[in-house]
Amino acid sequence: MRGLVPAFLILLGLLVRMGYGVGAQETDLQMLIDNADAGSVITLGPGTYRGPVRVWKSLAIIGSPGAVVDGGGAGDVIVVESDNVVLRGLRVVNSYSDVAFEPSGIKILRSTNVTIVGNDVENVIHGVYIVNSSGVVVAQNKIASLREREVSDRGHGVYLWYTKGALIAGNTIDHVKDGVYSDHSYSIIIANNTFTYSRYGTHLMYSANHTILDNVYQKNLVGIAVMYSCGVKVQGNTLKENRGTSVSEGVFLREACDVTISRNLIVGSAVGINIVATPYPRDKLLLIKDNTIAFNNIGVVAAIWALGVLEQNDLLENAQQFYPTPGSETSLVWRGNFWSNRKYQLGDRFLLVDPMETLTDRYPLIRAFMHGPGYTALSMMRAVVETNPRIKAVDVSPARSPHRSLPAANSSSWNWTLAACLLTFLPATAMALSWRNARRTA
Repeated sequence: MRGLVPAFLILLGLLVRMGYGVGAQETDLQMLIDNADAGSVITLGPGTYRGPVRVWKSLAIIGSPGAVVDGGGAGDVIVVESDNVVLRGLRVVNSYSDVAFEPSGIKILRSTNVTIVGNDVENVIHGVYIVNSSGVVVAQNKIASLREREVSDRGHGVYLWYTKGALIAGNTIDHVKDGVYSDHSYSIIIANNTFTYSRYGTHLMYSANHTILDNVYQKNLVGIAVMYSCGVKVQGNTLKENRGTSVSEGVFLREACDVTISRNLIVGSAVGINIVATPYPRDKLLLIKDNTIAFNNIGVVAAIWALGVLEQNDLLENAQQFYPTPGSETSLVWRGNFWSNRKYQLGDRFLLVDPMETLTDRYPLIRAFMHGPGYTALSMMRAVVETNPRIKAVDVSPARSPHRSLPAANSSSWNWTLAACLLTFLPATAMALSWRNARRTA
């Protein structure tokens, strides 16, 4: 993988000496491709070039500012079916609009050493669709699907199908279905991208050996979803405010194995990390270490079964730190974590006990009043009368202070203040109205 970019630069240098340019008046891009010598460079001047086009030989197609390849709504805009192809500096628009046919802005079929860099791809179903290929680099592109559509009617930003050894780096991807969707793909690096306003920022299905590194996921429904996949490293990512009406999670794991989640910032979702039937098989690894999990409704959820180690994480001000779903088999080892609600100590061990949560686990709708005075009063009462509270987790060596500091709040932090006020006073108002109605009925 490390040799791909240097090799590409050498190849590009050789090609530039053999290349030629065309002006906007030459709009038949397919004719330019067909007439070019293999290994040459086509430089496109400003203007609109007709698609769809098929790149069937080794070429570099370089766009000057203002060079647009327009598919006219007919199928894929650009299809690459050759090794050693470079597409750079193009604006690629208007694929066929029916998601059922899986059209794309750039489709790469059965090819090796293809580089897609510095392009603007939009108003397409899938942005870059990579099929049964290897050694593909997708870097520094801006990708969007059909912004006006519901998320389920869009395509993926980068779609990997039976692909290996790809690098997806430095892209800005928004308003797609999934930012990167990897299905039956292997040895993939996803690094330094920004994913916003989509369903899943990164979604793995039946894949292996992925590194998800230093990305930003914000305002999606789910940041990262790892499903039926193994050998996954999730490190150094920022996952903020990934929220939706039906689903809202920073990281979602389902039947995954050999997963390491480390040094991530996971804040502002309904669920920080959701662990479902993981690891699978059960003798495999799950390690969650050195993360900041903060200001979520629930920090960590475990469902069906959850086995693994959580160590040296900071669990800060989550409304509920840990929720094992009823009937789930949970065997998680907690050690060295910092708990902002640390109350109950037994020797050196921290016991995660909250009498009120025993009630909210049975009646989840009570959480709607979590920041109201009625909830506070009920919590105080439960703390006094509860004689046998449920112990949800035991940290064998809890930290006495956070391992790391949170980033400074930005100028929009007043929204959190407003939300806190609303969550405090609206439940109180509802309770007062209910009391008045009850008196009238009586």
